[in-house]
Amino acid sequence: MAYRNKKYLLTALLMLAIPTVVFAQTMSSPSYNIENSTLDGGGESSASSNYRSVDSISDIESGTSASTNFRNPSGFQPGAYPGIPGQPSLVNTGGTLYDSLDFVVVPGSGQQSDTTFAIAISDDNFATFQFIQTDDTLGPNEAWQDYVGWGSGTGERVVGLQPDTEYKIRVKASYGSGSDAEDTESGYSLEATATTSGQTLSFAIAGVNSSELVEGETTTVTSTATSIGFGLLTIGDGSPNLAAQTITVSTNATGGYTATARHDQDLTSQNSDTIATVSGTNASPAAFGTGVTTGRFGYHTSDDSLCTGTPNRFLANDTFARMETVPYEIACDSGPVTSQITYILYKLVIGTLQPAGDYQSTVTYIATATY
Repeated sequence: MAYRNKKYLLTALLMLAIPTVVFAQTMSSPSYNIENSTLDGGGESSASSNYRSVDSISDIESGTSASTNFRNPSGFQPGAYPGIPGQPSLVNTGGTLYDSLDFVVVPGSGQQSDTTFAIAISDDNFATFQFIQTDDTLGPNEAWQDYVGWGSGTGERVVGLQPDTEYKIRVKASYGSGSDAEDTESGYSLEATATTSGQTLSFAIAGVNSSELVEGETTTVTSTATSIGFGLLTIGDGSPNLAAQTITVSTNATGGYTATARHDQDLTSQNSDTIATVSGTNASPAAFGTGVTTGRFGYHTSDDSLCTGTPNRFLANDTFARMETVPYEIACDSGPVTSQITYILYKLVIGTLQPAGDYQSTVTYIATATY
C-alpha cells in the first residue's frame, strides 16, 4: 500500500478593528464656547432649544435649519444675515391712549443702512399676532421698512388697538424686502410691553355766582349745578336779568366731543302763559335787542369755535339764540381735552305786558365723545 503525503496550508485572516478618528478640543470666542467637539462623517441634524442645524457638512442643500432664536440654510456658504434688532420701545404716551400706542424700532449692532424691519404685535402674549403695517394700522402680513421708514429715533404711533388691553411687540430684521425678506431675516428681538387706557368721558355742570363777568355781561343772580333761579322780577322795569352755568369736559377720545343743550318747553307759567324767546337761533344767533314789551329769553355760549355750522357764530358777545326742544351744539372740540370749560349765559328781560306768574322750564345738557 502506498501512502501520499498531504500538506495542509493554514491561512489565518487577521482582522484589525481601527477606531474612528475623533478630534476632541475646546473652541471658543468672545461670543461662544464649544467643549469636546468631534468631527464625524456629517449628514446628520443637530438641535437644541435655541439652535438647529441640518446637514451642514457641504454646500448641497438638503433643508432649512431654524429655531425660535436662530435660522440658517444648509451648507457652509449661507448668505448675509443682519443681527437681531435691539429691544424696541412701546409706550402709552401721556397715559391716555386708548386705541393707539407709540413705538420706536432699535436696530441691531453693525447692521447695514438698507436693513429693513418687520414688527409683530400681539395682545395674547404671541399665541396669535399681527404685523404693524406701513400706515401704522394692523394687518396679517409682514410689512418691511427701513429704520427711517419706521420713524427713526422718533418712532411712530400704531393705531386700531383695543382699549384697556396689554400689547407686546417684537422686531426682526432682513437684508431683503417683500418676498425676498424671508431669505435673509433674523430672529426676533426682545419684546416691549405697554397697555392702552380705557375710554374716558367726564362731564360736570357747575353754577356761577352773581356779579361775575361772563362774555361781556355781569351776572345778576347766583346759579347752581341744578337750578337757575331768577327770583322775583319786577314787571316792566326792562332791566336785564343774567345767570350762567359752566360745563366742564374731559375725554381721551381722538375724535373729541360735542355738548348740546335743549329744553322741554319755553318758560311757561301755571296759567300756560309763556315768555317769548329771542329771534336768533343756534345756527344764526342775533343781538338780544331792545324794546321788550312782554318778555324775552335767550342763551349765549362762550365756545367761539363750534364744530358744526358756522364755527364762530357766537364770537361776538351780544349774540343770543333761543332754546329749543331739539338739542343744539353749545360746546365741542375735535380732539382729546382735559377740563375744558364752557360758559352758558342766560338772559331774561320782562316787559310791562308780560302776565304775572311762576315760569319755568327744564334744560338738558348732553355730552357725546367720538372714539
